[in-house]
Amino acid sequence: MLRPTASLSDALSLLVQAEVSSVPIVDENDSLLDIYSRSDITALAKDRTYAQFSLDEMSVQQALQLGQDVNSPRGFFSGLRCQMCLRSDPLHKVMERLANPGVRRLVIVEAGSKRVEGIISLSDVFRFLLGVKA
Repeated sequence: MLRPTASLSDALSLLVQAEVSSVPIVDENDSLLDIYSRSDITALAKDRTYAQFSLDEMSVQQALQLGQDVNSPRGFFSGLRCQMCLRSDPLHKVMERLANPGVRRLVIVEAGSKRVEGIISLSDVFRFLLGVKA
């Protein structure tokens, strides 16, 4: 997890070192605000935005704001970028959410506080159903 003020360099390092495709962006209580993913990097690279800034000077929040389409209804911290579930949600409910177009992962949060507990992806569900250990 990272804070919105973390540098883009820190986010990229975490993605690579942890071998994950996304990192939850959280507030000081570890409550979910947004998510930074490899697709956000691709959006910056496509527009060559990264070339205009130092990765150590740009925050994750700034990077997400730059990567947004101006016409997009999604804003930083709107929650629309982050699909969530609870640890207690049944598997069929998780699978229904993951079946929605564009949903690649669900952030597992604590009820009420939205405190991040983990992330589950479609490949995690498939590995579980097939009995394959990660």
